[in-house]
Amino acid sequence: MITRADIQRIESLPDNAMVLMAVIDVNPAVPDNEGPALLTRAKAGMLDAGVPPTVMNQVLADLPEAQRHTGRSSFYLVGEDMFERYDIQADLPDRFHYGRPLKSMLASMLDLLPTVAILAVDREWARLFLLRQGELTEITREENVRIDNGKSWDAMAQGTRHVPGTPGASGGAQGSGPRSDSSADLFQNREAAEQQRFYNGMVQELGDILRLGDLKELILVGPSERVAAFRAEIPDKAPYEVIGETNVVGGTGWVNPQEILDKIQPILDEHRRKSEEQVLERIQEHGVMELERVLEMMQEGRIYQLVIPENGADFHIYRSHNREVPYFTGKKDVTESPLDGSLMERVTLAEVLPDLIDLYGLQVVRLHGDQANKLVQEYGGVAGLPRW
Repeated sequence: MITRADIQRIESLPDNAMVLMAVIDVNPAVPDNEGPALLTRAKAGMLDAGVPPTVMNQVLADLPEAQRHTGRSSFYLVGEDMFERYDIQADLPDRFHYGRPLKSMLASMLDLLPTVAILAVDREWARLFLLRQGELTEITREENVRIDNGKSWDAMAQGTRHVPGTPGASGGAQGSGPRSDSSADLFQNREAAEQQRFYNGMVQELGDILRLGDLKELILVGPSERVAAFRAEIPDKAPYEVIGETNVVGGTGWVNPQEILDKIQPILDEHRRKSEEQVLERIQEHGVMELERVLEMMQEGRIYQLVIPENGADFHIYRSHNREVPYFTGKKDVTESPLDGSLMERVTLAEVLPDLIDLYGLQVVRLHGDQANKLVQEYGGVAGLPRW
């Protein structure tokens, strides 16, 4: 896993450093990684990226070790006096870059790995998990400990109640007969009250935890009746969104985290698809879709959100060579910046994203799969949402 400190350090690498940044799927369960296939594919990718033999050989020598670890993909950062590998619990597409640090590469990789809270809940237990970079970690576990007096609870649970004037089970002593209907109602009401108290307390704790962790999305796991009862306790203005529900085999108190991972993956995929479709709808209604117009408005400070396909590595624009007087265009015939006459250079969108974010305060939204294809084919490849 890549920590926040790792991310900050990688993003702070000097612009003139020469490094290999690579994402490689090393999952031994994938047929394309069997036998020599992994090494062959990785070598071909690094050759295409112009990786020097000394750097390439370090990675090739380490890949068998990476396969023996628990990660399904590995992120490599290799440079002079630097060799780092981070194991990621997700199958990610291969990507290779050699040259100046491509700082947007890390962001685009992490964008494929949502951070989501998962609450497994039933009548007896509530277990909160955090999904981060493909790893599921249990954060807290709460048991529904009843506050009733033990003696009175046991009496109700056994189905008997003292009813004056009622014969006992043997027809002898009075006051120990079968439970009355009112007793059954009382038992059910107190059971419902205990569950509501438990869920209400968990909702408050959940809100505090998610707020502190800046978590905006929650998945509920458990029997549908219990999940519905818990969801009813969540306030309308909760600082998070419930993006899906599912159930697991057996009780939530002892469910295997891997089963939770398997069950929530379709929910995550569907949520991503719907979210990206909503982005396209907003673009169609309010967005700017022509590349040059997007770049012009961006440099005027009128664009707040830039929408790009995948990681932007296959999309090219032109940037002025003088970084002190930045200018960007999509026009091939513009050879000099109109601002200071400096020469223009062809760059990928992925290369300049950090500069665009810093210069113009942009939010970057990456679309994937069918939505990315639609952005390229119908909207010209990039789009922007204006501030006004």
